[in-house]
Amino acid sequence: MYINELLKWSASINLVHEKSKDDMIQRHILDSLQLINYINKDNDRIVDIGSGAGLPGMILAIEGASFVKLIEPTQKKTVFLNHIKNLYSLNVIILNNTWEKINECDSNVVVSRAFSSLSNLLEAMLYVSRETNSPKGIFLKGEKLEIEILEAKKNWNFSYEIHQSITHEKGKVIKVWDVEKSDS
Repeated sequence: MYINELLKWSASINLVHEKSKDDMIQRHILDSLQLINYINKDNDRIVDIGSGAGLPGMILAIEGASFVKLIEPTQKKTVFLNHIKNLYSLNVIILNNTWEKINECDSNVVVSRAFSSLSNLLEAMLYVSRETNSPKGIFLKGEKLEIEILEAKKNWNFSYEIHQSITHEKGKVIKVWDVEKSDS
């Protein structure tokens, strides 16, 4: 049902890249769904930054994550997200805003897919989880992850683990924690 809606809505509002439509399950659904292995569906308070078509946040909510907040600044994409929320009767919060303007920042897990560089994600992560202790980030990244880590280490201190993506040989999942701005 989600894939059908995604394809239908993508015809008028650019939700996914045209080239990826032939491989929706592998490229988008399973890629997002693999993050379920890194969260506690019952207790984690998840926020998805730059949710777009709901990847990965909406997929995690459909799979049973009990608290998911989606942050998406594009109005037409939030209309789609609200449509999916209502279609599945999901208890998700959808915020039509940028992460910099979010007031309630009580999430302990930050997820993102194809949103920004690791350095920018760390800044966003700290901001949207500022009211929690020990937040963690779980980000889907590509083949340039090692370069992004080196760049991020210039301004940030953080612990991390890298896991191989189950959907693409060049894809990675990076889990980060103990994030703080460095003094340099």
